[in-house]
Amino acid sequence: MGNLGGWAICEGVFSWIRNHLPEGSTILEFGSGKGTVELTKHYNVYSVEQDSRWVGLAEKSKYIYAPIKDGWYDTDILFKNMPDEYDLILVDGPKGSGNRGGLANHWDKLNTNVAIVMDDTDRAKEFSFALESSKTLGKKIEFLSGVGKNFAVLTNP
Repeated sequence: MGNLGGWAICEGVFSWIRNHLPEGSTILEFGSGKGTVELTKHYNVYSVEQDSRWVGLAEKSKYIYAPIKDGWYDTDILFKNMPDEYDLILVDGPKGSGNRGGLANHWDKLNTNVAIVMDDTDRAKEFSFALESSKTLGKKIEFLSGVGKNFAVLTNP
């Protein structure tokens, strides 16, 4: 699985998803990359992506190209093209440190009754955002060590 690690989701995130989400489930992914290629081998993936160079990398993913607007993904594009149903939210974008907080303004437009995986919580801003999100959403949070980086999983209590 040479598509995992580095800037992509690590093997720890991939393993957690494989162990907790049935094959064929749908993932709503914020931020895409090489890890998306691995996810699409087992799941239906909708990838929200800000960078046109990454759109189409995973041939089986359904991409939502939403450039950054007002500090987060272009919500006009995003919410018109988002799937009606999904079984997991994967937060791995927008790219860069501290750029994921814009999601907090839109929790009410998402189904937050599903598990939420937040990548890169070894970075202080992503750690804080994961913790803040768990409190806002009333979810249990578990911080896990991945391979080379950390992630958090938010689940219903």
